[in-house]
Parts: sequence; C-alpha cells; structure tokens
Amino acid sequence: MVREQEVQTATVVAIDRQSRFVTLREGKGDKHEFTIEAGPEVRNFDQLKVGDVVIATYQAAAALELLPAGSASTGVVTSSDAARAPKGTLPGAAAQQSISITSKLTAIDLKKHTVTLQGPDGKQRLIEVKDPERQARMTKLRVGDLVRITYVEAVAIDVTPKPR
Repeated sequence: MVREQEVQTATVVAIDRQSRFVTLREGKGDKHEFTIEAGPEVRNFDQLKVGDVVIATYQAAAALELLPAGSASTGVVTSSDAARAPKGTLPGAAAQQSISITSKLTAIDLKKHTVTLQGPDGKQRLIEVKDPERQARMTKLRVGDLVRITYVEAVAIDVTPKPR
C-alpha cells in the first residue's frame, strides 16, 4: 500500500462577508496570501473571524490486491462521501472518494518485467513492474488471475479559533 498525507495551515487575514471571499496567509509575510470563495455550501460562514487558523489535511492511498482467477468479476466500483460542520460551530468539512478497478491478468513477461491487464472496458494495458521486490514475486502470477487496484483520497478542512 502506498500512502501520502499533506497538511497545509493558513491564517484568515480578511473576510468579505457580502461576496464570501476569504483571504488566507500561509506562513509569514504577505507573499503567500491567496483568496478563496466560500460558497453557499460552507456552513457557519458567519462564525469565521480574522485570525482563525484553517487546517487542510489531504490524504491519499493506493493498494494493489491479487485475486485468484474466478474469485471476483472485473469491474469498477466508486464511492464518495462528504460531511459538513454541525450548525453553530466553526466552519469545517470532510470529503472522500474511492475507485476500485478489478482487471484480468492476460499476459506475463518475466524477462521484460511486464504484465498485461484487461480492464473492465475490454482494453489491454501493458504495465511495467519496476520495483525489484515485486519483480521477484511475478513468478507466482498466473494468466487469468485478477488484479484489484483501489485508490482512495480524502480532504478535511478544520478551522480553529484565533490563538489568544
């Protein structure tokens, strides 16, 4: 499994309540300022104050799963979910989405370190296996096996009150 996480922090430096534009500053100095529009879906906008700290956390993960032939069907499964801050609290939100693709292994080339997958759309895709550890495990693969690749990403936005 491959995982990645990035956290960005910015301070609210200006709010235009009528247009719902919020100016944020990353780090020190005004050279890292940017303005965003807080659309109508941003609940509790009126709770936001200059000096509040906005923390955005982005996470992504990818996983590869090998399945025996016939143990699943090829296809694509997607899902998504979102949540907003409860009414009356500071603004905040979270959203996640995932996609899982199950393909059939149709060819293996141990000398070139490649495999060919047939996706749910019927197209063949040649994949080069670059990781030496995975190259060594290629001998266990069999034509007809299934490969499921799942990718998930999520973002969360939290606002904390201006530090005192």
